Amino acid sequence: MEGGSDMPQLVNLFLVVFGVIAIGAGLAGLRSNPASLVVLIVGIGVIALAYFSDRRRERRREERERADGQRRLDELTGRAWGPGDSLRVPRSVWVVPVGLLLAAAGAGVWHMGVTTLWQDWIPVLVGAVFLVSGGLILARTLPGIGRPALELTSAGFATPLNGRIAWRDVSGVFLHAVTHRNGVESFRLMFRVKQFARVATAIHWTDRLFATFRLGALARGVVEVGLPKSKEPPKVVYALARLLWKQATGHDHDWNPLMSDQYNEALQRMEAITARMQEPDAVEASLADPERLSQDMAQLDQDMALIARERRRELVQAKWVGGVLVALMLLAFAWPWVGRLLRS
Repeated sequence: MEGGSDMPQLVNLFLVVFGVIAIGAGLAGLRSNPASLVVLIVGIGVIALAYFSDRRRERRREERERADGQRRLDELTGRAWGPGDSLRVPRSVWVVPVGLLLAAAGAGVWHMGVTTLWQDWIPVLVGAVFLVSGGLILARTLPGIGRPALELTSAGFATPLNGRIAWRDVSGVFLHAVTHRNGVESFRLMFRVKQFARVATAIHWTDRLFATFRLGALARGVVEVGLPKSKEPPKVVYALARLLWKQATGHDHDWNPLMSDQYNEALQRMEAITARMQEPDAVEASLADPERLSQDMAQLDQDMALIARERRRELVQAKWVGGVLVALMLLAFAWPWVGRLLRS
């Protein structure tokens, strides 16, 4: 980050510290000295100034990122893509260290659990989970060292674990974004490949392992690729993937991997019918074929009802999962007392 962009953030930090000190001093002397009210108001005003200044800086940064992303997208899409053209997205440099850290931490916690006097099963279980997770991350990362995490071409896309897959075998593209507590976003580009077992040129052994638990690309027909923000903006990579997919197949419908195939098929039909109704000669076509219009309206009603049911089902499922997680957290919090009661 350049020094010019660091200064406002440092100034804002100084203003926040000064404002907190002023508010504390104002509250401390408010009863004995009425003038402390002025100090309190100044402290509040300084913190408010720092907040709005920081928000303005964030907006400017987001505007710059959007403008840079649009320029990069125009650069990539402003020419015809031939067989020799490709976009290579590098892998995040943190994946291997994270895998090693998880594996090492898991081994340490597991060893601590099995060597304690009472052989507590909670450290054993937590250590095993960390160790297995770190091992799987390393197993899926090491084959891609020195190779891009994703390569996009006019013919399809390629990953180190699954080889090349043609656009004709892709039925959906989706960018999954997650915003963490610190405001940092992480992105995963997802491809719907229904016949993954048939069309993938390579299937990693971890995909076969995940498939036994109905997880992973082999079981779900969804190929996921983590997109770092270091070089190519993830939204630009997603837009280019959608464009190349459309140029190769003519498809441009939305797809949501978090919903069922029935939901996505209904959404695709609704988009097709809506696009047909917005064509310049849509009114004349409806008058010429009223039966077709009636069928389209009936189909729209059915699809809207299906989508509403799916959304209600997802809401109920999310509430159920949230309840289970809360129960597990409460159990983990109360386990030391429960363990004492069981041993007494």
